[in-house]
Formats: sequence, structure tokens, C-alpha cells
Amino acid sequence: MEPFKTTIEHLQQSLVDDFKRWAPNEGATVSQVPGLSFHRHLSPTAPHVGIMEASLSLVITGRKRVVLGNNTYDYGSTHFLITSIDLPVTAWVTHASPIEPYLGTLLRIDLSVVRTLTSEIKSKKLGEATPLGIASATVTPDILEALFRLCRLTERPNEIELFAEPIKREIIYRLITSSVGSRLVALASKDGASSGVVRVLNWLRQNFRERRSTDDLADIARMGVSTFHRHFKAITDMSPVQYRKHLQLNEARRLMIVTGLDAASAAYDVGYESPAQFSREYRREFGQPPISSVVSLRRSVQSGD
Repeated sequence: MEPFKTTIEHLQQSLVDDFKRWAPNEGATVSQVPGLSFHRHLSPTAPHVGIMEASLSLVITGRKRVVLGNNTYDYGSTHFLITSIDLPVTAWVTHASPIEPYLGTLLRIDLSVVRTLTSEIKSKKLGEATPLGIASATVTPDILEALFRLCRLTERPNEIELFAEPIKREIIYRLITSSVGSRLVALASKDGASSGVVRVLNWLRQNFRERRSTDDLADIARMGVSTFHRHFKAITDMSPVQYRKHLQLNEARRLMIVTGLDAASAAYDVGYESPAQFSREYRREFGQPPISSVVSLRRSVQSGD
């Protein structure tokens, strides 16, 4: 056990030592490596509601909390979090200080690479799939070592095109063969019940302004209504109506912040028929009415938090 522990601690310390070069400023730093971002915080953050895409979230120091429906994930340097599909979550940093800052990385997962690798891993037992599209598992030296090599490519931009994709492929392989890899495999598959739900999720992300019945969505999934509803809930921990509402509210918030739309215009743009209903649901989702929320977020963006 001791060599394993030493390896983990050595890799984590190497990541801490080099993090200042990769992400010198507080907040999020998008790296030159496609899909890789660094996150530094000197104090706990307020809860942020948004869409967490298929990704690997790994904390190096500090702690983070992610909530999806009734599921809460508190994790630090000993565990990683994967999301296999785009999910509306509430996330925030719970432990951080100037002396011991929160340092973390986020790496987008290409599900087409998951499918390719799954077809190539013929001798591996990938285990039984569990449906929920988010999971946490123990960090291993193999995952940390590959991630460290990927992060170091930010210092060697001429090597990114040559080495980034093979290293990301290695990381995905480590995730597939981990204790929670079956979730990635199931949700990346083009067969089975999960694929039908993923088809609907993709459709909703493109067409969330359209109001469709559960029957229509079940047709897209090619399932019976009750079967579709059960599988959708199992994977996302919410109903199709709730998922669509998350998409609408997040897009409205983006429009108000980025394009300067007022609340009523943003509400109509994302498919609401009543600005009053939009304001009620926005406040329920984000904890503040639209105007106050947008002012706070703009201030946060301007200050670099």
C-alpha cells in the first residue's frame, strides 16, 4: 500500500507545484489543450447552477460539491467525478483559502472515443452499467500521471497537436476500466435504453424552445411512454419537463449576461409565454430574481472570480 500512496502524493504535489504556471489567476483558465481547463479559487464560491457537460472533474487541493437532483457529491483530492452526459447541476467550491487554494481541472470527454475504445477492449470486463449519468470514484496513479502529462503540454504548445489526443484517449481508457466506467460505456453506446434517452437529451438541447409532450419525446427515444419516463429519470434524476426547464433558464441567463437582453425578452426568446412565470421559476432555480442575479454575475465576471 505504501508505494501506491507515495505515488499518488508525489503526483499530486507535482500538479500543485506546476499549477501556478498553468493557471496563475483566480477563476477559470481555458488552456491551449482542447477541452482542458484549470480552476483556481482562494475562497469558497457561491453555488452555481449550470449545465455540466460530459467531463472528468479532478480536484488537486480543496474540496468541491456537485448536486444533481437528490444526489450530492462532495469530493477532494482522493476522488474524481465523471459526468457521462450534459446534466443540469449545482456546483460550488466548499474548501479554499489563500494558504490552501482550491485547484482543480476539468476535461471534456469525447463520447465517440469512448465508443471506439469500448469496441477495442474485448477482453476487459466492464461491469454492469448503473443508469445515473454522474459518478464518483477513487483517483488512481494511472489517471493522475496521464493528466499530469496532458497538463504539461500547455508549456509545450508545439507538441499539443501531436500528443494531446493520444493522452486524452489514455485517460478515457483509464476511466472506462475504472469502477464507474460502465456508466460512460452505457451512455456512449448507440444501442439499448440509454441510447434512446441520450437521443432525446440531444434533441432537447437543440430544440428546448419547443414545447413537446412526453409522448412525442418517447417517440424520439423509440420507447413506450412509461418506459421512456422511467429511464429518463434514472439517467438524469429529473423528468423531461424539468430538464427542458433547466435548459431554458440557463440559456435565458446567458442571453441576459452576454447580449444584454432584459428579462421579458429573454423569457420569450427561450420559449416562455409568461414573463411572470419565467421570473418565478428563475428565482426558484438561481435563488435570485433575474435582474439581481444578472447584476451579481456581471460583477463576478468583471472582478475575475
